[in-house]
Amino acid sequence: MDKEARLTLIKNGVGQFTTEDSVNIDDTSPLFDPLDYPPEQKELINECNRRIEAANNKYRVARFREDMFAKGLQSGLFFCSFDHNEKMTSFEFSDETRQMLGYSGLEDLPNSFDSWVKVLVPEEKEELVKLFWDSIAIHHDLPDITHATFRMRKKNGDIIWVTGAGRFIRREDGSLEFYMGCYRDITAQVELKEHVRIVEAISKVFNFSMFIDVKDMSYRMISTNKYVEMVPKCPDALQFLKDNVTESVAESFHQSLFQWLDKDKILQALEEHGKTTMEFYSESANRWFNGIFMIGDRDENGKIAHIVYGCADTTDAKLQNLAQQKIISKFEAEVYTDSLSKIRNRRYLDEKLIYEPCNAVVMADIDHFKMVNDTVGHQGGDEAIQKVARLLEQSVRCDDVVLRYGGDEFMIIFFDITKDGLQKKLSAIKQAVRTITIDPGADVLITMSFGAAYGMGLVSNMIAPADQALYDSKKVRDTFTLVEI
Repeated sequence: MDKEARLTLIKNGVGQFTTEDSVNIDDTSPLFDPLDYPPEQKELINECNRRIEAANNKYRVARFREDMFAKGLQSGLFFCSFDHNEKMTSFEFSDETRQMLGYSGLEDLPNSFDSWVKVLVPEEKEELVKLFWDSIAIHHDLPDITHATFRMRKKNGDIIWVTGAGRFIRREDGSLEFYMGCYRDITAQVELKEHVRIVEAISKVFNFSMFIDVKDMSYRMISTNKYVEMVPKCPDALQFLKDNVTESVAESFHQSLFQWLDKDKILQALEEHGKTTMEFYSESANRWFNGIFMIGDRDENGKIAHIVYGCADTTDAKLQNLAQQKIISKFEAEVYTDSLSKIRNRRYLDEKLIYEPCNAVVMADIDHFKMVNDTVGHQGGDEAIQKVARLLEQSVRCDDVVLRYGGDEFMIIFFDITKDGLQKKLSAIKQAVRTITIDPGADVLITMSFGAAYGMGLVSNMIAPADQALYDSKKVRDTFTLVEI
């Protein structure tokens, strides 16, 4: 990988990786110039210079460390050294680093690069290690100081956010001699920033909202409105909400809301579902609202520490939904209603009911319907269909479905009926049909034949046996046949 590519990768690395120019340290002790001394003292002068250079290095490192402390990043340090070929020869943690990560000492977290890798968050480990070695490889092209924000894993498994600064310390020949870094735990700041972001988002979404401490149910208002402000303040959040219910919510909602505003029930619902909601109507505001409890945050033991209550105005959405439902209802009334009999049609069966479970399907048709038409005319035949449809619909419960299957044939779908109840129902309908009159002057008796399939199954699977039962009834007419499946 070329230098430019490495630079690009580093700049796009984990966290907010940035660089910073280092301060110059020019107050180190100067070296002796061997040319100023006799040749026989050359070895002595070189030894002096070696010791001065070693002292200068220690001084520079101390100043660098002091400078890094001054940046407010003194919570933890690491220190690694490199040979002239820039191969790492040592890696050390400071005691502050171990304490920050929850380790007790050197044996608990040894001084090694592998130990540093160990405390990185698994899903970011590979990228961070690559970022480290890439920055080492092209340190000549980077300023002395780099910064990055990332996450580390403590001994107990907790994840913390840290902001880190790393400093390159180079030899006179430009090779890397030391790389030292420091960390500061910024978890609280990150969580606070996230909390502020959540609070700001909540205040934009909810007409009224509050942040509640689970321990004592004390609270802080996030957003409010004039209707809430009219209610006397109570130090207990749930009691305050109950008072608000009493003051402004329609009485028909009081009981359900009071039951909902129970601390134990709320916490249980939050653990199971992450939220709990309740819709209600405010008489004082003349608006519909949706109240919601959500998890605010958890404590170090994973228990819910704070909850958020929000109240959103849903009136416009509700009205829009009602308008849409009205349009849908009108559409279904037109599409799924038989124009002659005014009951459901075959399309409704095919599109809405065919794969629904039921426990009885009844097929029925008017006996000798052609003769009825021939006797009273087609208008009289239409009247017969209309009166039969009305009688069938009045004879069953509202949960059951009566539809015109086609011509003079009808279908009844029962969703909850016993075999004995079905037999009694068909017998009663059969007798009632005989009372239908079309033309008082015409000698026409309306009768019907029925075929019933009884048992638990899909509507689609019940039609054929019901149709066969109807076929058997038509051999006799004015009767019903019931088969179990």
